[in-house]
Amino acid sequence: MEVTEQWWTLASAGLLLVGLGFIADQLVFLLAAAGLGAWLVGGAIAASQSFTTQQRQLSVSYTLDTTTILIDTAAELTLRVSRPSAAAQVPVVITVEMPPGISAVTGNPAVVLGSGETSQTTTWTISPSVVGQFDFPPAAIMIGDRYQLYNVTLPDTETPTLTVQPQTPELHVGQGGTGVQNAYGQHRSDRPGPGVTTRELREYVPGDDVQQIDWNATARLGETYVRETEGETDRQTLLIVDHRHRMTAGVDGGTMLEYAREVAGGIAQTAADNGDPLAFSAVGSEGITTQITAGTTPQTYTNIKSALYDLQPTAEASTQGSRSAPQARQLADRLRGDTSPFGTALSAYVEDQTQYVQRFQTDPLVSTVRQAQSTRGSDGIIVLVTSDRDRAKLREAVKTAVQGDSQILVFLMPHCLFEPPALSKLDELYDHYRAFEEFRRELERHPRVSAFEVAPESRIQRVLAHRQATGVTQ
Repeated sequence: MEVTEQWWTLASAGLLLVGLGFIADQLVFLLAAAGLGAWLVGGAIAASQSFTTQQRQLSVSYTLDTTTILIDTAAELTLRVSRPSAAAQVPVVITVEMPPGISAVTGNPAVVLGSGETSQTTTWTISPSVVGQFDFPPAAIMIGDRYQLYNVTLPDTETPTLTVQPQTPELHVGQGGTGVQNAYGQHRSDRPGPGVTTRELREYVPGDDVQQIDWNATARLGETYVRETEGETDRQTLLIVDHRHRMTAGVDGGTMLEYAREVAGGIAQTAADNGDPLAFSAVGSEGITTQITAGTTPQTYTNIKSALYDLQPTAEASTQGSRSAPQARQLADRLRGDTSPFGTALSAYVEDQTQYVQRFQTDPLVSTVRQAQSTRGSDGIIVLVTSDRDRAKLREAVKTAVQGDSQILVFLMPHCLFEPPALSKLDELYDHYRAFEEFRRELERHPRVSAFEVAPESRIQRVLAHRQATGVTQ
């Protein structure tokens, strides 16, 4: 509970009376000061009791017209306040603060109920400037007393949440320039088992579970029948999304990471629609940055989508001084037989090829896939969403993934289709795209690997149109 300026004025008057009483040696001034002090204390006790009653009788509705919007679009925030007329003797002010990244377009959200007012409804327009999930802070309820000496600010219990999604890019997902509708795929179980959808009604045979007996059908048909149901899917999916610095290629609003986020969000939604257990790992320059264990609850899917919105590119790890295996072997051959101190010292670094192998083993994407294989079992689906920037390490990641029985889906952002200057030289761009397509097909040679290109629709269409215009065959 806080005191107002009017309280300080009365308190100052009381101190003045005390001072006059001592200076003038008049008891009447001291008695007046004591009476004023007692009145202020009594008013504080009454105000405290009034505040408790006011909060209990006050109804506050703090809502948004939607729970999900796109960035740089608008939503409406509505604040409704009501109270019974018997509790309308004191003023009430309700204020709402915006979380960082969201601003009020139409003024400062606040509702004021003066003495005698029982209800008020006000709506504001708000707009987000960043992507993510935002929990609005509780509305602040400030209640005063009838003498305007005290007030208290209390939090409301209702706090809305708003999810802000990026603008949908002109998305192409396909193979060799041909789009696909649902790369993740719709599916149903093809085996009998416990479930909710009837698969078949058939006669009982020895060995059937007695709990499957359909007693209604048995009574109706005179023979023992069992009812088989569709087995619930247990296809576990691990979604791995790359958000290293290489994913910044592209223009504002159309970077690789934004396209990766869009594809991964669609996969998460499809898994939710199918009821598939879904796990998530985000890969940064130093390894896994976010990890969510597999689950089928709505909260699991919501957490994964929120994690996707929060992904930001990580700083590029230093690769200074690295060399390929052929380069190391060539340098080792040149140093062989060199007995000088310099040659002896340098040969120790180039003769051992272990360091080159470790570059693959310590690659964040490769190590994430390896960890997944060791902890999640061998079956299910592994979905990789990344770029083709380092094809050798990506090839190693896919090779690691197929060591189990998992099905592998690879969604690749071709770097050549995201560089802004690329369209100025269509012949060169098409050559790069052909090289990418050869790499994509190479990954698909394994029967359990499906690889898809993810790119801006307009760019890939322009590349394909150039191919047709020049008569080049792929």
